[in-house]
Amino acid sequence: MRRVFFDLYIETPTVFDEWSNLVSKTVNASILASLLVVGTPFAAVSQTKTAEIACGQPYMVVRGDTLSQISFRAYGTSVFAALYRANAETIGRNPNLILVGQNLQVPCLEGEIAAATAPVPTSTTIEPGSDAPTVTASATENLVFTFNKTSAPKFIMNDGIIDYYLAEIADVTEGRVQFIDPPVMNRDPKAQFELVTSGAVDGTYLFNGYLDASHPLLQLPMIPLMGGSAEQTAVSLWNLHANYLADTDYFDDAKVMGFVAAPAAHIWRLSSQPVELDAGVADLNNYAVPYFEGLDTRGPAAVRAENEMQLMAQNEEVNGTLTFFMAHGAARAAGVWTEDRTVTEVDYGLYTPTFSVILSNEAWRQISPADQAAIEAISGEYLAHRSASWDAFDNGHRRHMLDTGLNVVKASPALLAELEEVSQVRIADWVAQADAMGIRGQEAVDAYQADLDALQDRLIFR
Repeated sequence: MRRVFFDLYIETPTVFDEWSNLVSKTVNASILASLLVVGTPFAAVSQTKTAEIACGQPYMVVRGDTLSQISFRAYGTSVFAALYRANAETIGRNPNLILVGQNLQVPCLEGEIAAATAPVPTSTTIEPGSDAPTVTASATENLVFTFNKTSAPKFIMNDGIIDYYLAEIADVTEGRVQFIDPPVMNRDPKAQFELVTSGAVDGTYLFNGYLDASHPLLQLPMIPLMGGSAEQTAVSLWNLHANYLADTDYFDDAKVMGFVAAPAAHIWRLSSQPVELDAGVADLNNYAVPYFEGLDTRGPAAVRAENEMQLMAQNEEVNGTLTFFMAHGAARAAGVWTEDRTVTEVDYGLYTPTFSVILSNEAWRQISPADQAAIEAISGEYLAHRSASWDAFDNGHRRHMLDTGLNVVKASPALLAELEEVSQVRIADWVAQADAMGIRGQEAVDAYQADLDALQDRLIFR
């Protein structure tokens, strides 16, 4: 199967600051004025705040604020668990949501913030029957780990999912386990797994498409019709992992905390040349937009210019339309969406990108059993449901494009049947690989598809 890469989602701050500006000019201003939903399309309008916030007095939330920004301005760190704890009753159970006009308490926490960056003493013991030392921290010690992030700070992967997950870890462990950025952020998406297993950083998230050789069973959502919404796919993949894949040793070299997914990719072609049956559309991503290299600093404007050059060279009206597989937001940012192009939406997707959130085994061993249990309670399926923020983000772009003339058609039953035929061939290969690893492959696929079906109401088009 041709590997199709993920749609303009992992880039540098330059890229997503520009994308954020694009979104901020088009999102409904009346909604923004009344409500800020952190981790939805509206989070993209967040403006950089530079003025310091004095502790010990209330702070009123204004448009564009996030808890991480407020914490950074007050304490010099974006880790906002202490700020959230102080305002949990005001904010509610969902730290993804703060309201314009809310009064938040900003307590003076110099001692707590200092402890978050202090060296952590540990004790080393040898487990009976083992040559390997087990490092264990006492319940009163603060553990501070590094977590590398390939995407830009304000992008939905961080601002709407990972930042809140890491803050919640600090919350449920009462500050005993906290995560900070490494001194230098490594944005190479292909390097993330080795960063953790080598000990360069303690945790990261990594695009599973780059693990196709070492972790082929994580590629199931990359098969046509085997994904869907971000939330739908992430939850189903976690259940597959927990019930089947975890029985193997394929991830013994790191601790898998959970999965995050992005919305599925759809088919973009000239409206005058719609998708035709028997054209092998599942393999027709004949110009993959170059966006997934984490060190690429060209930005959407440069990507759009490159796409325009490719389209001019193709002369689609004469030589036939190019076919793009992209989610809605990616198509908009990359300039693929134009008034003369139609998107054929496939609810379960041509492919659905997923990410593994991992910690090093060494870091995990340092955490006390009680705190491990508390962290696992907000990981796994709980973390997978956070992918709904990505659905809302992408759906916001879709709503804008619909309001401004996007041509949309739904995949016909005949097209779906064609995609299903391709899917079954690739699923058979997946089952064979699973069987070879001692997993009941067909049973695992059936369970995964049943989970997808059970979560159909999580599709983003709502």
